[in-house]
Amino acid sequence: MAKKTGDAPAWVQELTNKYGSGVAHAFVLHFNVHDYVVPGASMRTYLTKFMTNREVICFYNRAEGITFALPSMREKFMDLLALKKATDPALAALAAVQGNQEQDLPKAPSAALPLLVRLLKMGKPEDKLATVIIEHAETIVPSANVAMMSAEDRTLLVLIEQLGRDPEIVHSGNPVILLTSNLTDLHVAIRSASSKFEAIRVPLPDRQARLAFISQYRAEKEKTEWESTPEQLANATAGLSLIHIEDIFLRAEQEKALTWNLVRERKQDIIASEFGEVLEILEPRFGFEMIGGLEHVKRFFRDSVINPMRTGNLKRVPMGILLTGPAGTGKTAVAEAVAFEAKVLCFILNPAKIYGKYVGDTERNLDRALNAIDASEQAIVFVDEMDQSVGRGESGDSGVSNSFFKRLMEFMSDTGHRGRIVFLAASNRPDLMDAALRRPGRFDKKIPFLIPDADEREAIFEVMALKYGLKLESVPASCVKATEGWTGAEIELVTVKAVEVMEDQGKSPEDALAYATTVISPSTADIEFMTLLAVRECNDKTLLPPKYQKLIDKRDELEAQIREKAPEQRGRREL
Repeated sequence: MAKKTGDAPAWVQELTNKYGSGVAHAFVLHFNVHDYVVPGASMRTYLTKFMTNREVICFYNRAEGITFALPSMREKFMDLLALKKATDPALAALAAVQGNQEQDLPKAPSAALPLLVRLLKMGKPEDKLATVIIEHAETIVPSANVAMMSAEDRTLLVLIEQLGRDPEIVHSGNPVILLTSNLTDLHVAIRSASSKFEAIRVPLPDRQARLAFISQYRAEKEKTEWESTPEQLANATAGLSLIHIEDIFLRAEQEKALTWNLVRERKQDIIASEFGEVLEILEPRFGFEMIGGLEHVKRFFRDSVINPMRTGNLKRVPMGILLTGPAGTGKTAVAEAVAFEAKVLCFILNPAKIYGKYVGDTERNLDRALNAIDASEQAIVFVDEMDQSVGRGESGDSGVSNSFFKRLMEFMSDTGHRGRIVFLAASNRPDLMDAALRRPGRFDKKIPFLIPDADEREAIFEVMALKYGLKLESVPASCVKATEGWTGAEIELVTVKAVEVMEDQGKSPEDALAYATTVISPSTADIEFMTLLAVRECNDKTLLPPKYQKLIDKRDELEAQIREKAPEQRGRREL
């Protein structure tokens, strides 16, 4: 391999260091392997230039068979393996015109791979003889149960394993590289440490790489009008590959203008097409102006999440934040408003979309989802009903739930994500969540969302009146008093009913609202029990309203109240 890596991407430097130190000669490059490595250079082109000191650089995939970086390398390959060459000059000339370098070489992996194994066993490290790069490796050794594989597939699995462990190949020093988009698509035998393959993740381009690509493209395409600077566009295209950014440019050329709407719409379409099966992208519709009350919660998010993410004060940002409290108290709405205020990508992680029908599907889908999140530079990840959607699972699911749970916990506790990726989760039954999931380092802060007091109810009425076009001069005091103990969702329902009454009966907004409070009944169950659970779960008293701060200090009394209000205890009393 070439030694000069100062300007190379980090993954190239990692590959070079591991090869040069003798840690490994066999590698799996995964994730963003079908992108430009640098502007204008695909993975194949880049690796060819990077390894110019090798006498033979072979590429293999099922569609093209064995190909070579240069025609002369094919001749060297044929000589080394003592393979028969075409003797008819006319056929050889035709093959050259048609670009058919593989004229005398087999395409089928069962015939082609043994040739590559022979090549890799030749020479010594100082000879710098050969490099073999296998593209779309998942099509040769896919993730599957060995018992269900055909005889040919099992043979191919052994051959690929041999590339990593064979002593002769190790001694030759000839590197071998597998390329795949999803690491989990490869057979587990290749991914295991015993295979001697080193997995190296090729990430999506960072801001610096995007800015260099965008600046170069703009210099070449001066006729297209841009609504943004290269720096702004580099920020806006976080989470996209260089090929995706090029796609935006090509569409802008057709329109003769690069607009913010085009960038936003294409980014949404691209992310949805790439990861829509496993993730949902939330486009927040409102900010804190549409959240009534909860001033201490909004202040916390401004001080500890939004402003630090904007200014780069990463140590201030919690790893994760658990939102607890009765249903309808605004947990989901606040999560959406935080995403709006922070101006970062917001993903909805729904485990139901990730669990697959077949062996390996869940692991593969989760890997894709986490790769997408990790590639976003800055993102908020929202998980609703965390107590129901994420758990260790039971014995009947072949360990899939446990594997999912472990992988997600590892990702959430990765300190390299602090300040870049913030998990927000909502639960009205935090007592049902696994203790390992709730601990600091995964959820550093636990914020109770409680029943609004009078001032907060008035603020909620004002926000809901604005939202639904109920033009109040002021919120009637009778409405605030009548809704004591109600959640924000129930107050919203009252407001919607008031709009109906105003339109159907011609009442004034104030009278319609007062009437609506008399005909709508609150329906949220177990409010007191869920409120007490939220108070108990809180790990920072400053996140509690003053009247609850004393209660959290009286643990024995709090636990007694929780036992008293528990649904199962109430059910026994009713019986």
